[in-house]
Amino acid sequence: MVATSNQDADKRVRRRTFLIDRKFQLKYTTIIVLVGVLVSGLLGYFIYKLSQENRELIGIDAEFMAHVEKIDSYAMYYLIGFVVVMALALFIWGIFITHRVAGPIFIISRYLGEIRDGKAPQTRPLRKGDELKAFFDVFSGMLDSLKQRNAEEAELLNKVAETIKASDSESAKALEELATSKKNWGSTPQD
Repeated sequence: MVATSNQDADKRVRRRTFLIDRKFQLKYTTIIVLVGVLVSGLLGYFIYKLSQENRELIGIDAEFMAHVEKIDSYAMYYLIGFVVVMALALFIWGIFITHRVAGPIFIISRYLGEIRDGKAPQTRPLRKGDELKAFFDVFSGMLDSLKQRNAEEAELLNKVAETIKASDSESAKALEELATSKKNWGSTPQD
């Protein structure tokens, strides 16, 4: 049974959901694509205008001008095709890059929710290509400190409970339960 749950956990870790935070990822990917298309479009427009001005300056005869305009129209089609291909490439690249940021934020948010609910999360390292590793290391250090502090407080509570056990057994029992709870925070549950 344990082997099956480990295999299920491995499958969950290996899945590829690239839109983890749809709103964030699509927003910044769209910005990347729009900037790329705008810059490419403006550059293409200026090149096309420059080509037209050069044609007029040279003073090409009418027969050759038809041939040049045909070539210019092909160049415009290539430019439009390039902008479309670039936009698609930027979109795919943007989703991939934002995935590397959204994944760690998703994991840390889930861990913070567990802490809010009074549980100590069982952390795992980030994936190889993920960003925000320094931030995740600080978070993991904070979590280790919380676990250590809870263990120290549990030890102190047990000592106080032992001290007052003879005079107030009810309070001592409450302190022992609190100490046990603090001691167990962050430890792996036993089945």
